[in-house]
Amino acid sequence: MKDKEKKTNLLNETGFPFQQWCLETIRNISKEHPLLNFYSTSEWPFTFPPSQGSMLGVHGTADVVAITGLKNKNQKNILIFLVIECKRAKSSIKNWMFIKDSVDSRPTFFYSNVREGIKEDRSIIRHLKFPDLGYASINDYDYCNNAVEFNKELSNINRDQSEKTYKAIKQANHAAHALEENEPKYIEYVTTEISLEQYDYFVVLPVVLTTANLFITEFDYKNIHNGDLCPNDVSYVKKSWLTYEFPLPDFLSFSVRNSQIRVEKRTTFIVNHEHFIEFLKGVKNLYDLEIR
Repeated sequence: MKDKEKKTNLLNETGFPFQQWCLETIRNISKEHPLLNFYSTSEWPFTFPPSQGSMLGVHGTADVVAITGLKNKNQKNILIFLVIECKRAKSSIKNWMFIKDSVDSRPTFFYSNVREGIKEDRSIIRHLKFPDLGYASINDYDYCNNAVEFNKELSNINRDQSEKTYKAIKQANHAAHALEENEPKYIEYVTTEISLEQYDYFVVLPVVLTTANLFITEFDYKNIHNGDLCPNDVSYVKKSWLTYEFPLPDFLSFSVRNSQIRVEKRTTFIVNHEHFIEFLKGVKNLYDLEIR
């Protein structure tokens, strides 16, 4: 029995059972919620930038890719790609605490305007809204740009560089960008189930799904003295999900067509697993001002 317990503990440490839970939750959600139809796969392989001769590109896998179709307010067909990185939180990273950017910001999402079949014209949009997720206006987004990880007992900060929140968010964004560059967006067992030609737009959303508790800190910088805050001057708001403005490395940054603008941050959803089904419901209600 002890050997079985040890093996199970080691298996759980890998995070693969959690990843399988994510995949099966998506695949079975329509049984209880008929309007939520997702196609999904796990371990989707990508290489970006692409290999050139002996120069090998950066390769990896997306834990889960899920797609679902919807219509926007202008009755345009939109296909949403959720590129999900699953992160089972160890005791050293049980609590993720995020800090908001205090300056004016706007969310940044990438989309493709599909023309002439499935030929794509990629661009960005600043006005995507998800009212069912609490983002009914661009002012509602969280605009977090820093994360701190605490252990379960709230006694130590996680200092393990290989387990930082940044790594999970980067992996989700890396896979998302690779998917955007993949024309056509062929995903075995997923895109073969639908007709890509029927859609007017593709929207790719990077997501980190975690078992960690999520908090947003709220404080006034005027209460910071000698670099520190007093406990009475800061509050911690627990979140079911939040949005993080991920700073893109140079090879993942995005140049807008016919413009000198270079997008250096990308809005990423961080979701607690206990609210995953609620998140999937909410992401289906996408409202926009710009996509025509």
